[in-house]
Amino acid sequence: MGYDIIDIIDKAIAIAYKREVLYTEISKQPNLPPAVKVLSKVLAYNVDKIVLYYQKLKKEITDDEAEKIDFSIYDKISFLISQFNLRVYSTNATTPKEFLSFSINSEKEILALFLDIQGRLITNSNGTTSKAYVSLSSIIKAKTNLIHDLESHS
Repeated sequence: MGYDIIDIIDKAIAIAYKREVLYTEISKQPNLPPAVKVLSKVLAYNVDKIVLYYQKLKKEITDDEAEKIDFSIYDKISFLISQFNLRVYSTNATTPKEFLSFSINSEKEILALFLDIQGRLITNSNGTTSKAYVSLSSIIKAKTNLIHDLESHS
């Protein structure tokens, strides 16, 4: 069994769910200002939309399109994602501005991870036309748009 872009998208979904749990837990903290709670609920809802987008991407990829990823490259990518998932994300933000800053920084770290993964997938001159590269480009574009939206409100 080989690995392909669907395995990477599954890992992206897992990262998104982890973020959703964090935002949901923050929204339930009784000592936070209502504005922070509302913002965390909005961001948790946005994660749901991101997951639906990732799932749509998965459905659009046929078995024929999903090129196998070399095991040594996939192993490095998997290690990167595992190391990323070991990070503990929490915030002591007590204002909407602090919470938004925390969220923007978190999203930028996820974007950096996806950019790193995409770069590792390029192994030859045809690398930028592969389905894996194109799919990750879509994910990166969506993540970049989210960061720009968040920054426009900070």
